Amino acid sequence: MPHVQRHHGTGITAVVVGGGVGGIMTALECWRKGIQVRIFERSLKPETEGDFFSIGPSACKAFEHWPVAKEEHEATSYDFCLSYHKQNGEHIYGPVPLAVTTTNEAGETTTNTIRVHRHLRSKFQKVLLKQLTEIGVAIEYNHRAVKYDETNDKAIVEFENGVRVEADLVVAADGVGTKSFEVVTRKEVRARSSGYAIYRTAYPVEFATADPEVDSKFPLLPSGQSYAQMWVGPDMHMFISRTEDIFSWSLTHKETSADSAETWYGTHSKCTPADVVQFLEKTLGSCPDILRKVFNTTPEDHLVDWKILWRDPQPLWTSRKGRVVQLGDAAHTFVPSSGNGATQAIEDAMSLASCLEIGGKSNVPMALRVHNLLRNQAHRHHTNWGLVAQNPQAIKESYDRWLWAHDAEQYAYENYGKALQHLITGAPFKNTNAAPGYVYRAWNIDELLAKQEAGIPIEV
Repeated sequence: MPHVQRHHGTGITAVVVGGGVGGIMTALECWRKGIQVRIFERSLKPETEGDFFSIGPSACKAFEHWPVAKEEHEATSYDFCLSYHKQNGEHIYGPVPLAVTTTNEAGETTTNTIRVHRHLRSKFQKVLLKQLTEIGVAIEYNHRAVKYDETNDKAIVEFENGVRVEADLVVAADGVGTKSFEVVTRKEVRARSSGYAIYRTAYPVEFATADPEVDSKFPLLPSGQSYAQMWVGPDMHMFISRTEDIFSWSLTHKETSADSAETWYGTHSKCTPADVVQFLEKTLGSCPDILRKVFNTTPEDHLVDWKILWRDPQPLWTSRKGRVVQLGDAAHTFVPSSGNGATQAIEDAMSLASCLEIGGKSNVPMALRVHNLLRNQAHRHHTNWGLVAQNPQAIKESYDRWLWAHDAEQYAYENYGKALQHLITGAPFKNTNAAPGYVYRAWNIDELLAKQEAGIPIEV
C-alpha cells in the first residue's frame, strides 16, 4: 500500500487468534514482513467498550513503519500530566509529566521527560482496524478458539463454530483465557485472582462537568492539556482523569468475590456508583464527598467491577514442535496497574515478525524459539509514606532508559544469530533486554503475595 514498505514475500502463512492490540499489531507486522496472514476474533463485531491504557515509547517505534497510522496514533492519543494524592485527596506532588531517569557510565542520574501515549481503547482500536482495511486484511469475527494443535509442518486451530484452519504457524493472542496452553505447556495453567479488582469507567466529559464541583476539582490544565490525579492508600489506588472529551475513573481495590471464572481480560460485572460508595465506607470508614460526586456523574450501565487475573510466569510460550506461539496476555499476563500490557504486546509483535522474516519458511519452528528466547525474561498499595513525607517526588512514576528506548525489531535483527547458536549448540548468550545489572530469578504468585503480606519489598 502507499507509504508502507512491504518486505519480499517469505511464503510463510500465519493465523493470528485475537483481535486486540497485540493481535492486530502482529497481523500488521507480519504482513509488512512478507507473511500471509489471517486474523480471527471471538467477538461478534469490533469492540468499542473500554477505557484508557498506555503505550510507551518503545512500542511507538512500530508506527515509524506505518506513516498514516503513526499520524492518527499521535492525533488520537492524550498527553497527560499527573498529580499524586493520599486516599483522602490530600495533595502530595504534581502535576508533572511522566519522568524518565537515565544513568550514564559514571553513575550520574539525570531526569528527563518523555511522552507516554495515553489512548482511549475505542479510538485506538479504530486506528488499527483502519490500517488493517488499507492492507486488505479483514478480521473474521465470531470465531472463538477452542483447540490448538500442530504437526511437524503445520499449526492447527479449531473454533467453536466448527471452522478449522491450518497455517505454518498460529499466534495465540487471545488473552488470559487462551486454550493454547494445552499444546504449549501440555498442562492447564489456570489464571488466578490477584486478590484485586477494578471499578472502571469512561464516558463523555459533559456528564462530569455538569457537576460544578467535579468540574472545578478536575480541570484541564491552563494549557488545555489533559489532567489526571492518582489517589493512593492502603490496598487501593484510584486514577481520575479528564480530557477535552472524555472523563474516566478507576479504583483498584481488594477483591471480594469468590468467582473464579475466566474471560479474555478478566471477569467483570455491572455495578452502580452506590456500590463503590458502600465499598469505600466499609473498607476505609468513609467516602470523600468529592469522590461521591465523581461516582454519581457516571452514566447508567457504564461502570464495571473488573476482576484482575494473572498467571505464574511460564518459561515457554512456544509449542513443542514450534508451530504455535503465545503473545501478549496469553504469554505474560500484566495487571492493568502495571501500565505496560499493551506496550509489551506490541513489542512481541515486532519481535515475532522480525524473527519469522529472518528464519524464513523452512525455519519457522526455530524462529519461534528464538523469539521466545529474546522476549522471555505493587508499590501503589503499600506506599512508604515516611519516604514520601521527606521527598514527595518519591511517589511519582519513573522509567529508566533501558525500558523506554528498547527497539524490539532491531533487537531481533541484532541478536537472532547469537540466540540461534545458543539454541543449537549451547553457545553462551545473554539477553540484554533487561535493566542493567538485573539478574532474573524465577518467581511465582504465591511467593509474591507472601512477601507482600509480610511487608517485604518486591524487587522489580
